[in-house]
Amino acid sequence: MSIKYWPLKRGFMITSPFGQRAGGFHAGTDFGWEGGSANLPVHAVKGGTVIYAGAASGYGGPDPAGWIVIDHPTEDGGGVSEYGHIIREVQVGQRVEAGQRIGRINPDSRTNGGVAPHLHLSVMPYEYNPSRKLDPVPWLDGALYPGEDPPRPAPVPASGLTAEVLSQAMGGSVPIERYRELLPGFVNAMIAAQCTTVERAAMWCAQIGHESAGLRYMEEIASGAAYNGRADLGNTQPGDGPRFKGSGPIQLTGRHNFRKFSEWCHAQGWVDSPRYFEDRPQLVREDPKWGFLAATWYWVVARPNINTMADARDLVGVTRAINGGTNGLADRQLRYKRCLELGAALLPKAGDAPMSAQEVQEIKDFIVEFCGPIGSDTKDVRQQLTGGRDAGEYPGWEQLGFRTVTDAIAQVLLNQVAIAERLEALEKGKNDDVR
Repeated sequence: MSIKYWPLKRGFMITSPFGQRAGGFHAGTDFGWEGGSANLPVHAVKGGTVIYAGAASGYGGPDPAGWIVIDHPTEDGGGVSEYGHIIREVQVGQRVEAGQRIGRINPDSRTNGGVAPHLHLSVMPYEYNPSRKLDPVPWLDGALYPGEDPPRPAPVPASGLTAEVLSQAMGGSVPIERYRELLPGFVNAMIAAQCTTVERAAMWCAQIGHESAGLRYMEEIASGAAYNGRADLGNTQPGDGPRFKGSGPIQLTGRHNFRKFSEWCHAQGWVDSPRYFEDRPQLVREDPKWGFLAATWYWVVARPNINTMADARDLVGVTRAINGGTNGLADRQLRYKRCLELGAALLPKAGDAPMSAQEVQEIKDFIVEFCGPIGSDTKDVRQQLTGGRDAGEYPGWEQLGFRTVTDAIAQVLLNQVAIAERLEALEKGKNDDVR
């Protein structure tokens, strides 16, 4: 599933459906346009790689007329799509994206049995296998039309996920106190994974809930010794198996993945070394903050199309991306249904995303830049008025006899008092002489 598009622009019509018809079984669906379909643009229904293109039996030729066949990997929702009676605009081996223009309907009716120009679309659930063709219309249920943008994630609400709701989502596998302990790291990782819609949050909770048995396990139960010597995991040093065994709720495994996770966290500014967790693998198991962020890395970096599949509610596709197969699908389905029913209560609170070291430094730099001159001026004024905090730090004004302003004013006041006393004494002596 993933992001899906109809092959023609909005307003098309189905000229011949999938199924039995006069002359045999029609293993596909014909799409056309009222008033004529010649040269109408054709679009890829999903992202994938072109595996066949050009002239083909039953679809005409010569190249570039004929057909296009696209293989859709798991990340794009899986399956194969076949487009016939078209003129290709892509080539074998080329990567195409969902909704991308890939050709146009061939205007030459001689290529399709003499009927009006149209697109013949076939789909297959897994690999290219003409004997397993499906009806494309239900396969494309909920698809966008070419030119339409996928829906954007909704703003994160101010309410926020609570430990009680997290416990419900996870099936209450651990005491509520443990969910309260895990909640901050869980929420931070959700936001970092952009799981801020009901569809994404439900998929995140269902998949992580299954992989960790409701957040009961933050590391693989086995010792990890079986991973020793696994070069495919980057385990090239003695003891790498246990050292880099499955860690975090979806079990980051192998020196290679710990290094990639470290590099990603370093790029975000969250750690100070691109080998941080390669040197400290136990943190991914022991600190929920890092364990959950390891799941985020897998979700958005190692398998970057998971959120796209989550938007389409493609539980099977996400399961294949995480598990490599469909192990535990029944449990994942139950968890996913429960999480969808929780709805917006699963969504994290706005503003809970972790700040990176770079963001913290930017705030500090702003404060220093804004307040630095003010602070410097304040210090100068203080020194001029009262002197420095330490003796001898500020010698005072030369014009004031190397006194501070406060000391100079005090001296003026003392001098005034002395003058007043002197005048008073002189005045008294004058009066005594008169007598």
